[in-house]
Amino acid sequence: MSFKKAIIQDKFLTQTECKKLIKFYKKGLPKSFNTTYPLELNPLEHTSLVNKINKVGIDINNSAVDWFQIVKWPFPNKGKNLHTDDTSFKTTLSSIIYLNDDYRGGHTFFEDNTSFAPVEGRAIFFDGKYYPHGVSSIDGGDRYTVAIWLKKNK
Repeated sequence: MSFKKAIIQDKFLTQTECKKLIKFYKKGLPKSFNTTYPLELNPLEHTSLVNKINKVGIDINNSAVDWFQIVKWPFPNKGKNLHTDDTSFKTTLSSIIYLNDDYRGGHTFFEDNTSFAPVEGRAIFFDGKYYPHGVSSIDGGDRYTVAIWLKKNK
């Protein structure tokens, strides 16, 4: 697999897997909580997801999950301006998995105006330390994603 700016994999997760992750996220927060909040995932509790991510990461540039989290972006939300990932000096690859698409806005975009629409189960893999990227405003509904940072596989 040759690596370009971004690799998109539709149906990376099934609808059932996406709904389970959203339910897991909601279970861990108070009902009244309505702000952007990351919930870190334990790789030992989500081995199936880790294995799926690692398979692609190893194919792209020999990277494996370093850490990952579910993030709720509640409506209304201005999104996030262009930025690069400074999560760790070890980070070699970033990924976003859309867990739902029943909202308006919330596209992932890059500095060159490339934009990816949210599609439930879609995964995007890219070098987040090198390519500035952002999230467009959420104009209706809540956006749920899994944000992932990978490091060199040993």
